[in-house]
Amino acid sequence: MTENDKHSTHPTRAAAGGLLLWVLWVAVLSPARTPAVTMFAPFVIVPLGLAIAARGHTGPRSLLLGKLAVRAPLLAISSAMSFRFDTGPLAATMTLPWLGFTTALALIGIARLMSRRTLNTPGIGVDAGLIFIVVGAAFLTLSRAGLRPLGFSDRIIELTASHFHFAGFALPIIAGAVSLRLGRGPLVPAAIIIGIPFTAMGITFAGRTEWIAATFMALAGLAAAGTVLQLAPKATGRARIALTIAGLALIGGMALALGWSWSAHYGWEYLDLDGMVATHGVLNGFGFALLGLVGLNAMPDVAAPDQHRVCIHLGRPSEQHLAKLRGEALEHDPTNPAGLLYRPLPDGFETKVWRRPIEHGDFKQASNAIRAWAGHRHAGIARFPDMPPLELGETLALTIPVGPISVSATAQVVELIDELDRFGFAYSTLPHHPEDGEESFVVTRHPNGDLEMIVTAVWRGAAVANHVLPPLTRFLQNQAIGRYLDGTAEFTNDNDLQLQA
Repeated sequence: MTENDKHSTHPTRAAAGGLLLWVLWVAVLSPARTPAVTMFAPFVIVPLGLAIAARGHTGPRSLLLGKLAVRAPLLAISSAMSFRFDTGPLAATMTLPWLGFTTALALIGIARLMSRRTLNTPGIGVDAGLIFIVVGAAFLTLSRAGLRPLGFSDRIIELTASHFHFAGFALPIIAGAVSLRLGRGPLVPAAIIIGIPFTAMGITFAGRTEWIAATFMALAGLAAAGTVLQLAPKATGRARIALTIAGLALIGGMALALGWSWSAHYGWEYLDLDGMVATHGVLNGFGFALLGLVGLNAMPDVAAPDQHRVCIHLGRPSEQHLAKLRGEALEHDPTNPAGLLYRPLPDGFETKVWRRPIEHGDFKQASNAIRAWAGHRHAGIARFPDMPPLELGETLALTIPVGPISVSATAQVVELIDELDRFGFAYSTLPHHPEDGEESFVVTRHPNGDLEMIVTAVWRGAAVANHVLPPLTRFLQNQAIGRYLDGTAEFTNDNDLQLQA
């Protein structure tokens, strides 16, 4: 059994342990129905959902998400015990570990989403589930604090916390994972993603907006139920049974939601909020979310069209992670033809040149600085291997720090420059990179003897982040290259640079 396989089994065991903790908590504290349903998610649903998000069929296997899944039930204990106390600062403080945990999940979800090369994939449902759950945790904190933002009643705040722990987390993850397995497009997960905040907006504004939003969400949920029932016959054993029941439960839950929204709009007699929690809430939480995730976890991994490598990370990837990226990169060719720096600029590409004088004027030392990757080191850019040889075809993995996050990338050396007055190299991007293009790093000695470090880049955005936040990505690019230039220009006496020119 590989390390990945061992970690993939831990979240389901954690969910079983979480179920035991939840049962003990309910038996000891006997909480009201809504808190009991809501807390079922942190103890059981979240570990199962993270197990799906970490598995290969929803993108590359993530050991980080697998490890976080194991910790979810333990972090839920404090929030659960907050119900021993009256609402107020103490109870709210006890929910903060869970709020911090879900904030980390949301940041991971954003990083996954921004790393994608396209949003035209059902895998966005998995990313959205990781993002939405922090809203549920925030409303849980508000509920335990006794706060009423926008004049919402305590009941609405409680139900919003529950809604985002189930519909906000489990529904888009299941919709995305099921659509991936069926080979479908992103239509159903996208409808779910739109429907979840649309429903929250409807509750805020009430009236016709609430009716339209609730109707849209119910129809999106029914579509998701249809895909689950289509996947069920392709499964076997307990997975088939669980998915079949999950699909039928979601149909029942969404039919109840549809009836509730129309009856509220037209003044018909229908279930009250307590009745909806007892029926719609239980069907969605225990029938659909629980059994749907159990069914998906019981199915084996499959090769998925959604494979992508997350290039935006919280913190810094380990050396082992970079080594793995480089190993995978060796199997791929650059993402664009060699010589991109010297050809007419293709459609969609941008180009820019950065220059920095080198005051010490020692061409040999400046050349050694390039050989020793001094600029990359000064910019905090980790490499694997740490000191890649400047040879054609050399492949390397990089980590570029951006505050508390980092960007990983792979590249291949495609040009060497070793002339009387010019020295440097160029590398081209490989598939694991937020951009497509080439970049050169060259020190030039001008006729008057002045030295200048020149970085030239030709690129186009290859990740969602480049298209959604172009001013930010350009700013970060300028910052990283500026630090590189500073490092190459300033390192003059570093022992590591005492190489033979």
